[in-house]
Amino acid sequence: MALLDALRAVVSFTPPATLPECDLALLADVLEAHGLAPLASYGIEHSRVGARLPAAFREKLLGQYQAVANDNVLRIVSLRAWLRAAEDVPVVLLDAAAYLDWLYPHMAFRPVGDLRIALRREDRAAFARAVDGLLSPEGEADGGGTAVYGDGRLRLVATEGLWPGAPADGPLFARATPFRAFGPRAARPSKEEALLATVGEQGRLGLLAPLLTYVDLRELLRLGPDPAHVKARAAELGLSRALRGASLLVAGWFPEVAEAAQAIRPELSAAERIAVDRAVDAARDPARLRHVRGVEEALRLLVAP
Repeated sequence: MALLDALRAVVSFTPPATLPECDLALLADVLEAHGLAPLASYGIEHSRVGARLPAAFREKLLGQYQAVANDNVLRIVSLRAWLRAAEDVPVVLLDAAAYLDWLYPHMAFRPVGDLRIALRREDRAAFARAVDGLLSPEGEADGGGTAVYGDGRLRLVATEGLWPGAPADGPLFARATPFRAFGPRAARPSKEEALLATVGEQGRLGLLAPLLTYVDLRELLRLGPDPAHVKARAAELGLSRALRGASLLVAGWFPEVAEAAQAIRPELSAAERIAVDRAVDAARDPARLRHVRGVEEALRLLVAP
């Protein structure tokens, strides 16, 4: 499929000199819908392939890149200020806030969107006191497992586990790596827990998540996560079916990580495999490149507030 080949080329960190022939207007729409326009724009503008592409195509992607760059700076600077104010409270950054300086060489490659951290329920009162004047509580969800804070412009979502609604997760904190740029008690998840957090979000969308999340998964697999730990934790968290499906999809979208994806793929019963394979087949439908569940969210993330 020419469109998929072209998409793979422009979202690699080292684009080729030329792109496969495809409908460039459609490619631009797909990149925008899946949150990949900033990554593609940077690669195109900083490699030889850009000289061979029409100005209108490049300008459309460049507009998304500039918007995301500005938006990400606002969000990351704000998050640093909040977490430094709460320097005595242990937190683990999740999602894009953890990934930007870790998986991606440039902070504008990936839209940040809503900021999310893991925060133990017993630490919420201390956190709220520390950030008083900077953030205000806006409510709870998931039976109290998720707390939302805001400053009138941005939101900070604090979960107890790897994704909203997931159970409180001790290993997430125990295995986290210090991330002192955000404060003395701030951390980012281990590569295994980050991978499971990404898969958990994909599973919540029935695997029909924006391809941006599969680029996250691609890069996490390149870090060499421990397959045994990933599969054991997935079983504990009820993620085995989602993990199998996500591993099949990322191997299809990005064959360069197929071997690593195979290593983390859990064994399931025959009935479970059939159910997962149906979901994978639906997600592999070429039509989903244009019509993805969560596309409105992906597009929203590209617009600065």
